[in-house]
Amino acid sequence: DFSTYGSRRKAALLLLHAGGMTREEWEPFLSAWAEHFFVITPSALAHGGSSNVPKLSISRMADATLALLDELGVERAHVLGSSMGGAIALWLALTVSERLHTLAIYRMSYHSSPHLFAEVQRMAAPEAWQAWRMEAWIREQHLSQGGPQAWQTVTQKVADAFDPATTDHHHDLGDLATIDLPTLIISGDRDPVVSLDEAVAMYNAIP
Repeated sequence: DFSTYGSRRKAALLLLHAGGMTREEWEPFLSAWAEHFFVITPSALAHGGSSNVPKLSISRMADATLALLDELGVERAHVLGSSMGGAIALWLALTVSERLHTLAIYRMSYHSSPHLFAEVQRMAAPEAWQAWRMEAWIREQHLSQGGPQAWQTVTQKVADAFDPATTDHHHDLGDLATIDLPTLIISGDRDPVVSLDEAVAMYNAIP
């Protein structure tokens, strides 16, 4: 499940959405960005209209993303990832940096932790989406994953992907020191998922 915008003659911009969201996360920005880039917006595995899988991992979603780039004939892209999408973007930068022009990570740390896992679990709960007044939206987005309640399974799969005991999102600052790409780290100073200290540590580690 993906969409593209803009001319293929322009540099590619790959947008990777947050867990529980879909490619629709980027809708407000597409017309502006499509003036400058060939914009690619996939929905991650088990999200939206993409293939349903019983378990999510960052590496598996990254592999699916690379397969999409190959399908589209895109050799390199600017990559922007939001939250879970930031973890996927970081995986791509650390494993296939030659496929990236630049890297931008929005509200995601370089590794999971008990704190991050607890926050992602909290945000996976129906009460969170109800409080954000997004329950109807997320229900509609994930109907093809198994019906009106499928969205709750989707958000739990996302949370499970960050379980410190099993996650593959476990890089260290030494790994980040190997990134040889222009990189932008974005985080709020009160973000519950990634602390400002961790954002600054990422900034200091990436050359």
